[in-house]
Amino acid sequence: MAAIPLTEEAVYSVKQTLRHRFPKDKSSHLSEALAAALSFKTSMSLVETIRQTDRQDPDYVMADERQFLSRLAQLSDRKFTSADRSLNFDNLRYPEPVPIVRTRSKGWERVKYGKSIRRRAWRNLMIAAINEGIRLRAFTIRPGDNRWPGADRDERGHLVCFVYPFSIGGLSGIASVNDAGYDELSLHAALWPTEDAARWIQSSNACFLAGEVFASGWLERRDGAWLQVGRELSAHQFACRKHRLAEVAALTIEPNGYADRGSFKL
Repeated sequence: MAAIPLTEEAVYSVKQTLRHRFPKDKSSHLSEALAAALSFKTSMSLVETIRQTDRQDPDYVMADERQFLSRLAQLSDRKFTSADRSLNFDNLRYPEPVPIVRTRSKGWERVKYGKSIRRRAWRNLMIAAINEGIRLRAFTIRPGDNRWPGADRDERGHLVCFVYPFSIGGLSGIASVNDAGYDELSLHAALWPTEDAARWIQSSNACFLAGEVFASGWLERRDGAWLQVGRELSAHQFACRKHRLAEVAALTIEPNGYADRGSFKL
């Protein structure tokens, strides 16, 4: 997958690249398949959304290879080759400047959420906090694009942390985001927050002082866009009351324009 901005220029660039990748298929078929990959029912619905989008500040949508190939198979009367089925939007050769944000890192294959209920709960909490920050336009997945009040520096030259509420699956939470340098963002999030959560959520080791479930992590934005996942989940990164763990791990949430796993950077 890769994140594609909903602009006419970007979608056209991706479409032209796909025409080189799939020279035997009709242009109209590729348009419909690309729309499906971006979670639109038709190419016209994609075009209409683009028309209503601010081209200077577009949303990013993940391009799903399986949806693309499934729709193209419905429209095409030919058999797919192994090369066709190996499509990866991250690895296509786009014209410069590259219109997409890559989301697949070397560490993508290594991360497995299915084996650990704690890691799934951590993942869900982090994704919910990042998604809400993007929705609020406090930041985007673009490198250095921090927009919260005081995101640059305050009058003393200090970086300012931004605290904001969010919700997931009907549960209320609180989150904070700060610039971690090198285009990374440091995020903390808590569910069932304490009365003093707005103060504690800014601390990387707040744990139960912030809420009954606490998570911290980093969003990569320089080499691509993904939630950084280390080999181990430390006690400082995730703390959860036992009776809350299964509920948080069972939540369903997908990342908004970035990967939910990827290489961890020091």
